[in-house]
Amino acid sequence: MDVPEEEKLISFFGSKPKREAETEIFYYDTSTFSYENDNEVFGVIVSPFYDRFILMVKHKETQETLFFMELRSVQKFELIDDLIQKKVRLFHGESEIYQNIIEFTFTPRFKMIFEEQYR
Repeated sequence: MDVPEEEKLISFFGSKPKREAETEIFYYDTSTFSYENDNEVFGVIVSPFYDRFILMVKHKETQETLFFMELRSVQKFELIDDLIQKKVRLFHGESEIYQNIIEFTFTPRFKMIFEEQYR
């Protein structure tokens, strides 16, 4: 998986990740990042070497699970951080004919957009 450097992810999520193996380099490890907005709490698990991405979204007050997605074939992971919105964009399920693009918005509130894009 083409993934941003760990320092950029730390800056984006505003905290250091929980790592499975502190002695392993970021690319070969599994890292869990946490983030929250006014209404939701997010858990993002990234395993770059295994092309794995997991997103869990819970309601902040009730802890009810609002969204869960696990992907095991992510080719590219991008961060979009501007003054209005924080987003993650994933490129997944690539073939000769199409590519899936999944965009998650974290602020101001959670939103997901899935697009199958033909080449």
